[in-house]
Amino acid sequence: MTFLRLFPLRFVLFPGMPVSLQVFEPRYLTLIEECLAADEPFGIALIETGPEVGGNAAPHLVGTTATIEEVVPLGDGRLAVSARGVRRFRIAQLLYDHPYLAAEVEYPVDEANEPSQALLEQASRNYEQLMRLRHTVQGSWARDVTMPEGPGALADAIGAAGLESVETRSLQTLLETVDVRRRLERAGDILTALLETTHRRAAAAVAQRWGTPERLN
Repeated sequence: MTFLRLFPLRFVLFPGMPVSLQVFEPRYLTLIEECLAADEPFGIALIETGPEVGGNAAPHLVGTTATIEEVVPLGDGRLAVSARGVRRFRIAQLLYDHPYLAAEVEYPVDEANEPSQALLEQASRNYEQLMRLRHTVQGSWARDVTMPEGPGALADAIGAAGLESVETRSLQTLLETVDVRRRLERAGDILTALLETTHRRAAAAVAQRWGTPERLN
């Protein structure tokens, strides 16, 4: 078991995903200070019950460790913290003897149940298409799309891509899935919905910038 400081929040962090936080509560300022001093990550876990600010929240048992990349003072005692998700953890025991919530955790290993090549190739193509469509929405263009290495990382990247538009419960279920094949299957369902929405947004963005499709011909 490993000691881990916890930061319960109302979103799901996936491995490989960047996260930016504004930290202002004294307990979490202490948490960040201790993590920096010890060169240790903290854990982000989705809140199951309770408030995000000013109270005690009960987290889901599976979350993701976050490694601090940058800390910038904002004045008034606040900190802007940039971090990145690294790996899943599972809470074995919550600890209440610190200013912040902490836990004894274990780190589950992906189950070696590889997806079919067809499933992997379809998910890879759809993920690349999604990233290109998002560039279109933003008015930019990508020569190359950086692809995650391996099916588990691909599923996590799809989950991260759905952060703003996919139901939080579905994302938490995806995070909790250690069977790689099943994780990629679930991520594929999320990806299909994301593609439909992003296609519409991209078409609207192009029409707004250049006129209707008919005017382009």
